[in-house]
Amino acid sequence: MVRIRLMRVGKKKQPSYRVVVADQRSPRDGRIIESIGHYQPRVEPSEITIDTDRAVHWLGMGAQPSNQVRKLLQISGAWAAFTGEAPPTPLTPSEPAKATPAASVKATPAASVAEEASPDDTPEGAEPAEVPAAVDQAAAAPEADAVKDES
Repeated sequence: MVRIRLMRVGKKKQPSYRVVVADQRSPRDGRIIESIGHYQPRVEPSEITIDTDRAVHWLGMGAQPSNQVRKLLQISGAWAAFTGEAPPTPLTPSEPAKATPAASVKATPAASVAEEASPDDTPEGAEPAEVPAAVDQAAAAPEADAVKDES
C-alpha cells in the first residue's frame, strides 16, 4: 500500500520534514517514490509547502495519508481540492486569533475566587452566597489519637 507521510530531515533537535509518497513497508527515512512538499514546524508560523497537483494525483491513485499529513493537506488546501470542498480561508493578521483554553485560566486560585464573588456578577435582588467558616477537625481524626499514644 502506498502512503503519504513525513520523512524527517534536519539536524538533531531541529527537525524539518519532507512530505513524501512511499511504500508502507519502507522505513520512515528510507526509500521514497516521490517528494511532494515539505513542513518546517520550528518556524513561526509553521511553513507548509505542498504540491497540490501531485498530492491530489496520489490521493486519487489510492495513497493513504498519515494523520499528520492529512492535517497538513487540510491546512494547505490540497485535501479540499481532492474532496471537492471549499478550501479553508487563511487566517489574516487583522483577524483575532482564537482564544485558547489556557487564556481563560486565572493566574491564581484566589484571583478566580475573588472574581467569582464580585457583586457585579450577582443578579439583582439576590445576595451573594455565604461561605461557611473553616473548622479545625484535626482533633477528631483517628491518626491524631495514634500520635498521642506513641508519645
